[in-house]
Amino acid sequence: MSGSESPENSELVSAIQDQVEEWSTSSNDALHISLYRGDKVVSDFGPACTYPIFGEEEVVFGYRGLDMSLSLAAHNLRPHMDISWTEQFPQLGDIKASDIRGALDDFIPQSAFATKSRAEALADPNATNFTPPGTLLHTYTHEGRKYEIWKATLSEDGAREIMENAQILVPMFIEGGTIIALDEPWVADRWTLFTLYQVDKKLASTSPYTFVGFSTSYRVFTLPDRREPAENDLALLQHNESDMDAILRRWNSETANEDTNLLKSPLELPSRERISQFLIIPTHQGEGHGARLYDAVFTSLISPDNVCELTVEDPNEAFDDMRDTCDLTWLRKNNDDFASLAIQTKIDSAKLKATENIPVDDIVSGDAKARIKKTSKIMPRQLGRLIEMQTYSKIPKLNRSASRISRKEKSTNEMDRAYYLWRLYVKQRLYISNRDVLAQLDREERAERLDATIENIQVDYDRLLELADKRAHFIDSEVGSHNGATKRKKKVVIESDEDEDDAEAGDVAPTSSRKKKRRTA
Repeated sequence: MSGSESPENSELVSAIQDQVEEWSTSSNDALHISLYRGDKVVSDFGPACTYPIFGEEEVVFGYRGLDMSLSLAAHNLRPHMDISWTEQFPQLGDIKASDIRGALDDFIPQSAFATKSRAEALADPNATNFTPPGTLLHTYTHEGRKYEIWKATLSEDGAREIMENAQILVPMFIEGGTIIALDEPWVADRWTLFTLYQVDKKLASTSPYTFVGFSTSYRVFTLPDRREPAENDLALLQHNESDMDAILRRWNSETANEDTNLLKSPLELPSRERISQFLIIPTHQGEGHGARLYDAVFTSLISPDNVCELTVEDPNEAFDDMRDTCDLTWLRKNNDDFASLAIQTKIDSAKLKATENIPVDDIVSGDAKARIKKTSKIMPRQLGRLIEMQTYSKIPKLNRSASRISRKEKSTNEMDRAYYLWRLYVKQRLYISNRDVLAQLDREERAERLDATIENIQVDYDRLLELADKRAHFIDSEVGSHNGATKRKKKVVIESDEDEDDAEAGDVAPTSSRKKKRRTA
């Protein structure tokens, strides 16, 4: 029997496997999340993933009839956790049932495990007077229901509690997402919380607000632009002290207000805002609420003069699509330079020689691009793709074919020339971001790779432009009103640019995906 397993051993292994399977439960199936308004369940759903809590296999061992019920108050997300089972595996040596409570301790507040009943734990005598913390940014209606978007800093009453409670959902729905540490007061000051609520005042005995989703953003300080410094930046550029710690100490001193050349708060420093987390609960997904929330977040974050750029940390593919269509729609409605962008077809032929660099700022006005970047505050990589989409959309579908551009820039048809130049424009970006890979290929293979990538980009842009058109039509058909916010509504070998945070040197939280697909641009 050497080299083979005996029948007895095989039967034993099979019996053990059967036992393990019999006592194993999918943690995704066993965990149930419910939002309560009073005694009424208004949302009921399961997690998208539980691997951060229960491990990669997402399995709990040692229980039959396992039920893990996470109940949340619909208005402030106060949690209550109830764990029950019909039978527990009897410990055999080192083999014992999973420590469910221990696995949950790092993700759910201790108060959620109190011995109170769910009704007692979620009871709030002030619920009828509850309003979300902060400032009302935007209201809108969808299918006859009213929704509100609020913005708060963590120093505002109630904001920290809701943000900490909302963090419970992060590891269950944002793959790769982590719970935000808010221990340091100064760090907390740099976080902003955006909340989305459905408002229903029919039940007078409880809060009219039901949580729908949230987003967080984090402020990252940057160096002032020495070429075109904002007025507020001059104080830093002209200040004699280069030691930032010394400057911070002066901000915190009692005499700080006496220094007229000093900014009143570090929050007035040149900054980037970074969208860190973004979540719409499953029962409200697919209804356009994510786009509404993103629009409000975008408009709010780019408003301060000292904020120079808006970024997103490690967005997943679904968020990328939403962001693309929202940004495109906003730019078309709010930025005349962007709305009028088109490929310039009258370019000096000497600039288009093979020995010359591709004249990207002639093909698409460099001055217009600079103005768009400054006013929109969209980071360069994202804005570059949006400019490609917008100029591509101006070329009729009939002319978007490589078979029509054999004469290149000499084509007699202006739209054929535009399509040829658009391809050159995109190829320049691809070549720069993939220089090391392309340099290893001979000229013919390099051209083939670039052409294939262009075709894939076109397919993706066709899809996104269709989504953007549907979104614009959807917004126009909805009834909306604003308070303090402006209405506005992939498979390639050659990769797109680096992660946007890395591409913009020097900073540091998402909307991330553990298994993110490659983007075709």
